[in-house]
Amino acid sequence: MIKLHHTSLFELKYILYGILIICFFPLSAQISPGKLSNPHKQLEGISNCTQCHDLGDQISEAKCLNCHIKLKSRISSNKGFHASQEVKQKNCISCHSEHHGLKFEMIRFDKKLFNHNSTNYELKGKHKTIDCRNCHKPDFIQDPEIKKNQTTFLGLDPKCLTCHADYHQKTLSNDCIKCHNYNQFKPASEFNHSRTDFPLTGAHLKVTCIECHKKEIRNNVSFQKFASVDFQTCRSCHKDPHNTQFGTNCKACHIDESFHKIKPTSNFNHNLTGFKLEGRHKSIDCRKCHDNRVGSAGLFREFEKINKLECISCHKDIHEGKFETDCKKCHNQESFRANKNLDQFNHNLTNFPLEGKHQSLDCKKCHKTKMTDPLPHEFCNQCHTDYHHGEFDQHKIYNDCSSCHTVQNFKGTIFSIEQHQQSPFPLKGAHLATACNACHQKDGKWNFRNIGKQCIDCHADFHKGYIDPSFYVPNQCLNCHEEESWNEVHFDHSKTSFPLLGKHLETQCNKCHFTQELNKPIVQNFKEKPKECNTCHKNPHGNQFSENNITDCNRCHGFDDWKASKFNHNNSRFPLKGEHIVVTCDKCHKAEALDIKIILYKNGMLECKDCHK
Repeated sequence: MIKLHHTSLFELKYILYGILIICFFPLSAQISPGKLSNPHKQLEGISNCTQCHDLGDQISEAKCLNCHIKLKSRISSNKGFHASQEVKQKNCISCHSEHHGLKFEMIRFDKKLFNHNSTNYELKGKHKTIDCRNCHKPDFIQDPEIKKNQTTFLGLDPKCLTCHADYHQKTLSNDCIKCHNYNQFKPASEFNHSRTDFPLTGAHLKVTCIECHKKEIRNNVSFQKFASVDFQTCRSCHKDPHNTQFGTNCKACHIDESFHKIKPTSNFNHNLTGFKLEGRHKSIDCRKCHDNRVGSAGLFREFEKINKLECISCHKDIHEGKFETDCKKCHNQESFRANKNLDQFNHNLTNFPLEGKHQSLDCKKCHKTKMTDPLPHEFCNQCHTDYHHGEFDQHKIYNDCSSCHTVQNFKGTIFSIEQHQQSPFPLKGAHLATACNACHQKDGKWNFRNIGKQCIDCHADFHKGYIDPSFYVPNQCLNCHEEESWNEVHFDHSKTSFPLLGKHLETQCNKCHFTQELNKPIVQNFKEKPKECNTCHKNPHGNQFSENNITDCNRCHGFDDWKASKFNHNNSRFPLKGEHIVVTCDKCHKAEALDIKIILYKNGMLECKDCHK
């Protein structure tokens, strides 16, 4: 007996093969139950049995699917017939038997009873009656590996174009079922023109498809154009009898029922004709004017030979040309009755053209009687009250309102700076930027004559009683001040007993001559201003250098800066000699707090022992 407990299945296979070959070689043809079918013929021979069989067991489902990879992929994805509940739990051999001969058909089922819904593709319409092989054939399979199997039912895409030719040649969607059904391709019974960008209305409902969707030969086959058909305007399909004279929107006048029917309330843009409809013209029937009159071209072109279309082209001129032919100057199109405002009457034909505010006035404001009664109009005050009460009546130049004012805006003035410069008071400096009313209006009343020329006529004398008459001629502010700015002063201080030197030349007058306490008026002092330095400046030396209660700072200091530029130590009681020359001042002159903190320059230290031990 052969011991197998340490023998692997792989070794066992070959031991069995050896036994069969050695002992039963003459009977080897009887081991197989029969010939394999044509698709499996390459697996003939006892050396290939384990390609499908497991030793001591039935056919291996896993080995079947290891060869039929495409089918395995579909089952794993839960797609198709083999993934359905009807098949999923069955063994392959229960439907696909083998060893029945070379010509045996392994795929055997009753096609009439086969439920195609289990493939996830329900057969509808004509698909129910055609033979399976009309669809399941290699011609319709895209996968080259599946296509090799002539008997397979795999590899079909459920899209219509898998089996059917694309009649529309990629011009429309591939979703054929949106327009067609499964019973017949023509007509496209599911198509609804209302869902397109061009819903059919009126007479278009009676037009056959071929009249708009023409046939042609494309790519050597018959082709009917459905996509990219131009329909933006009626002229895309229809001839325009008006030759675009009235634009391209035919629907403004016509309706879909018939081109010869005109809308009772047309939306036609009559401005395109050069004659804008206004007033009563908007509401009358088109036929009132477009009446195919004798001698006209008809078709709404009755007026094309008239160069200038005027009211008298249709209406009788009851004025017989007395007021020219433009009736709209006095009349409007709502009614022929005269326009009460006569706002379109050309007043320029008179001797008084209307300008500015006059243009918006009601005619009756001036023409209080008959419109043809003469009116005086040489001067403004013949109609208007003289605002200046005769102030300019006798002036040679400015003797009418129009000399300074306009009819556009009476409140403003056209009197210019240049004109003011020709007056007895030419404007200079800040006066150029001063508003007119600052000088010419007082207490709400305007006054332009005899208002004075001196500064004090408008300005208060700020320095009255404060400046010595020898320096201040009364009323002559310009002796010291400029018209550009009151703060600009050009007074010559050298004429006084205190000529300005150094930093004093840069100091403003009010720094010395004005004093002001909190919440009190300014106090001026020009006449009795002391000249001593300590009048304006603090004395940092106390009374060290005071003589008769006066400290003459000028003995040591100049006016340009506070440095003691005039002081010479050698003129003092202690001339500097030797090493003293290089000693800094603060070594000898210490700061001490007396009445105030000061540096002692007169410290009485004149002997060596005062500083040196």
